[in-house]
Amino acid sequence: MKFRLISLCLTFFSVSVIAAELAPAPTYGAVKLRTTIWPPYQMMLQGELSGESTETLRCIFRDINESFSVQVMPWQRAIQDIKHSVADGIFTSGPSPELDKVATMSAPFALEKWYWYHARAIDLKNPKSLRIGAVRSSNQATWLDTEGIPVTELVNEGMQLVRLVQAGRIDTFIADSRYFEELVSEASDFNSYLDKTFVRYMPLGVYFANQFLEQHPEFIGRFDQQISDCAGDTIALNDFERENLLSVVAKRIRTIIDDDRLVAALDISNQMQRTLAPDVIDALDVQWRHEVSATEQPLISETISRPTSAYLRSVKELSNGLITEAILVGSAGLNAAQSDITTDYYQADEAAWKALISNPSSEYHIDGIRYDGSSRKFQVKVSWTIEDSRGERKGILILGIDVEEALRSDQ
Repeated sequence: MKFRLISLCLTFFSVSVIAAELAPAPTYGAVKLRTTIWPPYQMMLQGELSGESTETLRCIFRDINESFSVQVMPWQRAIQDIKHSVADGIFTSGPSPELDKVATMSAPFALEKWYWYHARAIDLKNPKSLRIGAVRSSNQATWLDTEGIPVTELVNEGMQLVRLVQAGRIDTFIADSRYFEELVSEASDFNSYLDKTFVRYMPLGVYFANQFLEQHPEFIGRFDQQISDCAGDTIALNDFERENLLSVVAKRIRTIIDDDRLVAALDISNQMQRTLAPDVIDALDVQWRHEVSATEQPLISETISRPTSAYLRSVKELSNGLITEAILVGSAGLNAAQSDITTDYYQADEAAWKALISNPSSEYHIDGIRYDGSSRKFQVKVSWTIEDSRGERKGILILGIDVEEALRSDQ
């Protein structure tokens, strides 16, 4: 199905849709939501509201045994309904200073990948000096305004932005990569003169009115808890992003992976780990999880105070924000050293461990993108095998990477 970047303010109809199959719970009734048509997240198909966000919401509300109703309307009118307590929520939105004043954003259930699209000769070091276009009321227009970057041309539809760059009337615009690829899928000539430069990832979710949450304070916790089941908790990197991420990380941390201190630390840790029975490993992991929230932390303190842990902390600090955490894991899957306190001690049940240990030919493993709501950062875990001079695998090094920092530094 083809979809286009359209203006949020061009949707002039209002349709009420009961979108959950279950009867309203007595606590809430039907949660009143507002949205606008914005493919692929919200679309009208054969007279019914559909799209990725709509289907995710149906799943979440079904799982928490609640119901919701939706009215489709222009975006600015939807915002006014939230401000005037006519609606309980609005979707699908990125972080919005305007909405932050009256509502609280859920954990994200979708992620856009934003790029500047521009003629090849354009220098993006100072975007404020450029002629920039945007679709009216779009997440991109909102973000540019928040960043203090002036927009010189507002349009109603995404293809207009492409045409304006082609005509030399604007220098650049921001678009989600998936939108743009679909937008120009039948016009290959655009790719011959348009270049792209990574801007950022944009998390998308639902804003719930603060007044609604004051009446039902437990609601957003229940809602967020179901997001991973209905939308997944990671988002895959595409081939372009994986290639650029590996290029940056390899250049900046190859010396870390090859440092003799890691092999020496694993030799010591593995001597202890290989003697542990499975039930003892399980007990240590339970103890670790308990200590995370406890005052006394003997197991955590012993691990975090090791010299190699101090080395990993220095590596993190010297990375200028690229590395968010570092964990060295021994032969039994237990932490041998780490820069920060982790939620668990046992890593052998993680995808990286399984991929690298079960496949001797694999040198590294890259997880999907995860969004940290507290820091509003996007992290990817990149893991490497650690070998001694004879090529014997001793363990793995797991690095949390700020993926936005990595992709920006490659440009």
